[in-house]
Amino acid sequence: MKKKNGFRRWPLILAVVTLTVGMTACGSEKSTLPDLSSMGETAAILREEGSGTRAEFETLLKLPDSDWGTVADSTEAVLAKVQEDKNAIGYVAYSSVSDDIEEKILQVDGVLPSEESISKDSYPLCRDYYLAYDGELTEVERDFITYVMTKGQDIVKDYCVPVKNTVTFLSDKSKGTIRIEGSTSMEAMINSLAEDYEKENPNAEIEVKATDSSRGLTASISGSCDLAMSSRELKDYEAELLETKSIGRDAIAIVVNKENPVDNLTAKQIAKIYSGECKKWADLN
Repeated sequence: MKKKNGFRRWPLILAVVTLTVGMTACGSEKSTLPDLSSMGETAAILREEGSGTRAEFETLLKLPDSDWGTVADSTEAVLAKVQEDKNAIGYVAYSSVSDDIEEKILQVDGVLPSEESISKDSYPLCRDYYLAYDGELTEVERDFITYVMTKGQDIVKDYCVPVKNTVTFLSDKSKGTIRIEGSTSMEAMINSLAEDYEKENPNAEIEVKATDSSRGLTASISGSCDLAMSSRELKDYEAELLETKSIGRDAIAIVVNKENPVDNLTAKQIAKIYSGECKKWADLN
């Protein structure tokens, strides 16, 4: 979802001062939690297999391969489940949530996701957005990628943190169709980039299909799409077959129901919830 006033520039929830406490069964030295006796079992919401957001979330938190929790197949589905259940916790692309969401975004290790914390890499759950391709670009594909990394960065900053400064772009007016497939987290941004590029180059036509990062990368390897949208790092075999361009940087936001009294969790606590080690909110104390 595109921000009403560009990419979010201020944290949604004011940061709270966190105190140092000793390790507990499911806690960590950096987290002081409120009374959680009124809370029930943790209801972990996770994305479907193939989701780049899920893959990167599990990689960043060093989670074991586990299906603990309830699967939701989109950002909207994650937010809906969190909104329905005060015990729910979920994760979504930070750039995909609007400023007026009903849910609460948590601090992780005392840091909220924001443009500043993503730029400085001080928020623990940051990740890049990639365009991946088989290395043999057509003229129009090369022209489009050049646009994305120059003038297009002005559009990228409406959705996430750009990786380069905006510079002028002069299209070579190459002809052709570009088929792009992959990450749902990148869909709105790539659609906006495609629309603007087609104004720069009326000879080009861009088709965007949102599936998930894994299917997009597989489609690029097989040749059924030209560019893949990936919101996760490529696996070793994918990296051997595909070239990538990082076009923007985002974060994975942790969301809970607004009735949940928690404002901050450590990365270790989140990992223990999603591994099934902490089955009750009170276990975090």
